[in-house]
Amino acid sequence: MAGLTLLAAGAAAAPRLAGGGALDISLTRIVAALVLCLLAAMLAAILMKRGGGRIDLSRLRQGVGERRIAVIESRRISPHADLCLLRCDGDEYLILSSATVQQVVRSRPVVAPAP
Repeated sequence: MAGLTLLAAGAAAAPRLAGGGALDISLTRIVAALVLCLLAAMLAAILMKRGGGRIDLSRLRQGVGERRIAVIESRRISPHADLCLLRCDGDEYLILSSATVQQVVRSRPVVAPAP
């Protein structure tokens, strides 16, 4: 019986797991860390969206240059097909795009507006 009492007393006096005490972290630090992490995640999401799913670090250093391809207009003409007007290197292309086929309907050079 004395052994059991000694064992119980030893267990009661045992230090906490890993010897740690209470956490002394203020709520302000926790909220600031959360806000910082959310801002970093939003910045990464924006950079990935601009880069088409990947972050192009070389383009970030150089800045955004002139893009060669521009989508002028896009219209849904049926549940399965879109009609898109694109501009690339001084030419305009009217493209019919569906789930099975992409076809250039018309292409022509871009006419500069008269002054």
